[in-house]
This record gives sequence, structure tokens and C-alpha cells, in this order.
Amino acid sequence: MKIVGKVLLTLLAVLILGIVGILGLLGYIPGLSSLLGADKPRDLGITYTQEDYTSARAKSQLVYEELPAETPVALSIQHSGSRTVGTSWDSAEMTSLLNDRPYRFWPIFDVQLRIHNDGTAELSGIVIKEKLKGYAMGIGVPEQATKTIVNLLPSEAPFYVKAKTSLVENKVGDFDIQAVSLGRMPIPVNTLLAKLANLTRQIVKPVFAENIVTELSKYEGKRAAIINFINERLGKITGFYAKKAYFSDGKLYFDGTLSEKEITVR
Repeated sequence: MKIVGKVLLTLLAVLILGIVGILGLLGYIPGLSSLLGADKPRDLGITYTQEDYTSARAKSQLVYEELPAETPVALSIQHSGSRTVGTSWDSAEMTSLLNDRPYRFWPIFDVQLRIHNDGTAELSGIVIKEKLKGYAMGIGVPEQATKTIVNLLPSEAPFYVKAKTSLVENKVGDFDIQAVSLGRMPIPVNTLLAKLANLTRQIVKPVFAENIVTELSKYEGKRAAIINFINERLGKITGFYAKKAYFSDGKLYFDGTLSEKEITVR
């Protein structure tokens, strides 16, 4: 579903790339994962049914179509058309969509999304290294910017993120990352932001890079670099425009336009 793939997963892909860089520096030992219980995602208490999935799909009205298997990875997820949508999805509906996406490079599984009344949301699951590479390329992250850092991941890595995020007039509004972990290892948020800001320097247009470099020592500079990258990605999604998108009262609310079709390699 469009809002999941581009509001949550664009942010998640950038987050994970920064997290694994830190993990690689700290030293990751896959052999201890099972012993420490770090090979399973955090249980957020969210389950879903087929009825949740059917309801969620009916609200988005997004049509899934298939691309030829030989389509280049960089073109493996495409969108067309546009329709006005004003609705909301609860935690179970969103979780159902995140676990059932017809895309070869969908990089996460065993996912739970818990939306709180205060506008924050928790997301847990397992990220698949090989698929994350393809997903990053599919949403426009250059291969050279992801190859080395993604290779630091084990084949499957549990993750957890708690954040308050929103969109206003197709730009990032709230951007408050409150907690992040990979396996059972908490990642300091300010350190993560620094890593993410450095990553965006490899992705955004060179004209922005020098300004980002001068701001890297400041918290707000790190935050702004990441927000600029996300805004740039959102502006390139065919048919997508969020007048408002935010978490509240246990739901994700959306008002704007979504694509009519998502065409992917499967």
C-alpha cells in the first residue's frame, strides 16, 4: 500500500542503513543472536486477520500489477495514476499491509506496527539483507551508497523503531526518533542521526552536500539533512501527495492523493 511503502518505509530504509553502520563499528556477532534472544523481533502485541487486510486494501484502493521478471532492479517498483483518498488505518490494518506486499524486494517480514494515542508509533520486524539492497535501489538510493554498509548486516536482522512522524503538504512535519535498536542492541539516537546525515550526503544532489557538511556537528543540521532527503524522495512518487498524514488515537490518518496502481517485480 502506497502510504506504507513511501511514508514509513522510505524512513525505515534510511534508518536501517544508519543503524547497521553503527552496528558494524561496534562489532556484531551473529553466532550469539539465538542465545541472547536477539534473532526475533520485539512483540508489540499486534495481531491481524484476513478481515483487517481486506478492509485496509479497500480503503487504499491501490491496484497491484506485475512487471516482467527481467525489469532492472532500479525500476522494480513503479506507480501510476492518482486518486483522492481521505481515510485512516488502525494498527492491525497497517500491520496486515506491512506483512503482505507483492514485491520481490520487500525487505521486511514478521512486522508489527503499534500506533499510540499520543501520535507516536512503534515498528518492529525483521529486515532481510539481500532484499534491502534491492528495495533501496528501487526507491532511488544509489547502489554505491548502500552496498558496503548493508553488507555488515546478518542475513536477517530484527529491528525496532519508536518515533513520531507526520507529513504536511507533502513535506516532513514531525520527525522525532525516540528509540531505535537492532537485535537487542539500543542505538543512541544522536549517533544514529549523525550516521544518517552522512549517508544522505552520498544520495542527495551535490549542490546540497556542502551545506549539509557544515551542519553535521549540530543536532538540527543532522535532522535537516535527513528530512531533506525524505522530502526529495516523496516528491518523486507518482500520484502521491499528502496534505496531512499523521498518527493519532491509535490510527494513521491520511488526507491527499495516492497512486491508482503499484507495479512491481515479484
